[in-house]
Amino acid sequence: MENTLTVLQTFTYEKGNQDCTCHEIIEFTQGDHLHILEDPFYVDNAGWYIAVRKNDADPFYMSIPFIDEKYEDRSLYTEMDLDLAILVHQHQIDQSLVCKNKSEFLYHKKELDQLMMMHPKHMLAKNE
Repeated sequence: MENTLTVLQTFTYEKGNQDCTCHEIIEFTQGDHLHILEDPFYVDNAGWYIAVRKNDADPFYMSIPFIDEKYEDRSLYTEMDLDLAILVHQHQIDQSLVCKNKSEFLYHKKELDQLMMMHPKHMLAKNE
């Protein structure tokens, strides 16, 4: 899996159990980045975890099955997923121009603009 995942759908992650001082509910919103930091490790009676960081915040440990679930339900995208979605919307924009379909053009242009703003390559270009 890639080192950075982009959040497309808002979700929350409950870190630690409620009896622990480390308990926290972390909200991920569209455009946030989840950075994978280290190799995974196994915790007895809890499962597989990995160190992650939300945007530039402090690192914490997240359940790997939870990350997999969010990837499967398309809440998280890899850079390659974003590239593919961008290409699809660019193609749909071209098709809507050929067919002179204004509503399709506007829809795909809006989707394309959102994806471009979230893409890590474009985020780096803004920060330089």
